[in-house]
Amino acid sequence: LACLGALSACGDDVNTSTDPVEVEVGKAFEWNGFAVDDDWELNPIKRSAGVEEVTTPEVKGTITNASDEERAAIFEMVFSLDGEPVATLNCTAGRMVTDQSMPFVCPGLSATMPEDYDAVVVQEFSRDTTSG
Repeated sequence: LACLGALSACGDDVNTSTDPVEVEVGKAFEWNGFAVDDDWELNPIKRSAGVEEVTTPEVKGTITNASDEERAAIFEMVFSLDGEPVATLNCTAGRMVTDQSMPFVCPGLSATMPEDYDAVVVQEFSRDTTSG
């Protein structure tokens, strides 16, 4: 592939793969041409659900578009224990031009804060299209 444009990151080897990648909470990672900064965090958020109070997970951090095209970030973060998912969060950030950074958030509204997990995987966002 030829390098096009003065701003292209030809030698930077940005990970543009959409394959799932295992990450560590708070550690920088790259996925699908996006770079997430160190110090992203997983926080418990207490919410009212009728009479009960539930604690849901929320991930926040800063993401940079390392691709040479303008686009928005949409991905899933899956927390698992012994290979079984315990919480899946949908993450988003608005449209960014090349090298633009902005906050991203994964609200985890339908998930319960995982008490324990041994892996965190970033992967493509997928709507569950299986019919029951």
